[in-house]
Formats: sequence, C-alpha cells, structure tokens
Amino acid sequence: MDKVVLSLGMGVDSVGVLTRFLLEPETRDFKLDDLIVMTAMTGDEFTETAEHMERFILPLMRKFSVRYVQLSRGGPLASSRYAVLDDSRQPKRMHMVGPWRLRDEQLGNGTVPQFAHGKRICSVKSKADPLEWWKEDHLAGLTYQHILGFSAEEGHRILKDSTYTSASRRARFPLAEWGWTRADTLGYLHEVFGTTWPRSCCVYCPFAASDAEHLADRWRREPKGAVLALLMERRAMALNPRATLFSRTSAVQFAIDHRLYRVLALAEEALRRETWALYDVRRIYHAAVDKKTGRRIPTKKGTAWRSVKTLSEGSRQQMIAELHRRARAHGTEAQADGFAIMRAQLCTPDPERFPTNERFLSVGPAGVHDKERRSFHSLWTRLADQTSLFMA
Repeated sequence: MDKVVLSLGMGVDSVGVLTRFLLEPETRDFKLDDLIVMTAMTGDEFTETAEHMERFILPLMRKFSVRYVQLSRGGPLASSRYAVLDDSRQPKRMHMVGPWRLRDEQLGNGTVPQFAHGKRICSVKSKADPLEWWKEDHLAGLTYQHILGFSAEEGHRILKDSTYTSASRRARFPLAEWGWTRADTLGYLHEVFGTTWPRSCCVYCPFAASDAEHLADRWRREPKGAVLALLMERRAMALNPRATLFSRTSAVQFAIDHRLYRVLALAEEALRRETWALYDVRRIYHAAVDKKTGRRIPTKKGTAWRSVKTLSEGSRQQMIAELHRRARAHGTEAQADGFAIMRAQLCTPDPERFPTNERFLSVGPAGVHDKERRSFHSLWTRLADQTSLFMA
C-alpha cells in the first residue's frame, strides 16, 4: 500500500481534512498506519494556533496513533536542510520553534515577507523546502498520495499544484472532492470542537490584513507578536521607504487606525532598548528585459540589486548625530520622513533611464547583515563614472 502524506498547515482547511479522515473513516481510502501527517514550523505563529492544536488535534492523533512529524528549516542555507522537532504516534505537545525562524531571515536582511511571481517566498523557504527535503530522505523510491487542504473555491491552486505531480507523487484534494468551501470547513470544525478555528499564519503575515478586524483582534490579544511585526517593518523601512508590511498600509498605521495603543507603546519601548545603526544603502536599478527578444529596455525598470553596510552602531541619538555629520560632509541634509525615519539622500536614481543608481544613509535598529553581491561594486563604479561624466 502506498504511503499517504498529509500536509498539515494547522489552519482551517488542512485541520478539517484530517479531522474528518479520523472521525469518518469512510471518507478515506487508506489505512491510518500508512498515514504521515507533516507540519513545517515558521517559528512565529500566533500562540492560539498551538493552543488549538494541543487541545483538539493532538488528542485525536494519540487516540488513532497517527504518525505526526514536526519539522523546521535547519538554517538559512539549503545545506542546513531540516530539523526534526518531533516524530511520534503519541505527540504530546506542539514544537512551534526550531533552530531557525523565519524572523531570522527577515530581521537579518532588513526585509518584510515577500510575494513575487505568484509565490509566497517566505512560505517556500520555511515550509515547502524542509517538507520536500524530508520526503526526499524518507520516501525516496516510494509512491505516495499527497493530501492537500485546498478548498472547493481554490481551483487555481489545485490546477497549479497538479502540474507538480510526478511518477512518485499523486496529489489529492479532499475538500474539493467533497465540495467544501472554507465556510463549510469552519462550520464542520465548530460542530466537532465547539470553537471557531483560527487562521494559521505568522504574526507578521503581510496577507493577514485582508481581514483587518480579525487581525486587529489577534494583535490586541497577542501584543508581543504585534510588536515583532512593527519592529520588523521599522527595520525594513530604514533600508527601503517602500517596505511597508502590508501592500496598502504600514503596520504602524494599521495599529494607529485600530487604536492598538498598548501595542504602539510596547513597540516604542522596545525601540528605546535597541542598539541603533547608521546604514549605507546603495541600489542599482537594472533595465527591464524584453521577454521576447532578451534585450534590455532602457526606459523600463527591471530588477534591483541592493548593497547594505553598517557604518556605525550606538544609541539612537548618537546615530542621528553621526548621520547629520556625514550628510554635511556630502553637501546635503538629513531629513525625517513621515515615519520619523532619518535619512540623507546622497544619490537620486533617474526614474526614466536604466540602469541607474541610488544611495542614502539612514538610521535604524541594528542587526541587519552587511550584504553585497560579488559584481555589485564594479557595476556601481561604472554607473557612478558615467554619471560624473554626464554631469561634467
């Protein structure tokens, strides 16, 4: 009999599938001995997710002796692979944090979670990769059925995942087979457990703002997580003024709009305790590439390369003073933006011709790693020389 792998994201859909499989055996075509339930941890879920899992789902798993593998990514590099946090048919607790958290990536790079080319990059790195690596190590050469919790409304996700099916993997989408929408699954879980199942996501998930009132309530109940989101955004915006957590607003403005005054006060208190840094931020904006001809389009912006270097560390006041000193040395002035982030623009990019370059100094919480790709310096120098020649 083939193995069956159920990806348990701890949210409504996958929990609904597992619960019905266990309580209504006629809905499945396999023995529970062949089932492997797997979760990859980001390390930054809301605490109520773990609480619901431990109160309602783990007892069911123990009752039916379901194998539950809890993983996390082993480190930032692919060579770190994954860490097994627990592998048991009698799981006693949730292991929500591994040796690497998604926050390590975001805070160290001075970014917020990204969505590009139809992929949630953060989810791929923290969840999809370690799950795939584990399956490569433990299911190599075996065929298996892969159970995914895509609801009946998610035809586009089902169609997309179907393109990944291989000779060893056969995907199955029970909720779609049953015709269950998200509302149907929520209702089922409420009927079984007597509770409204919470959405599974990181405390700083950029997509959570789609249900603003729900997110505001969660941040109000778990202010520590909300503070992490605000601090992550603050660090990212020091390096990129457009790096708000949400696409339509910033995390800090979201907190203001929803009167999360305790969260704002705690975030400001945390910022006062931080070590601060003066950053030298440079960017090269390449010309876009015509997909048909492969040629550069000099009037259209393409990808951007970023270089970050920490110039100094100290208190917030010390770094602001240092920023003013360096700005004067470059013949310019430091200014605060609408988020009270101090910045001195040293080189302004040309918005109409590419490639072009940008450079500014800014003050923000310390901790962002110095980072620059190998060919950045030579290209930067060439662009700077061209600009100087043009200005002359």
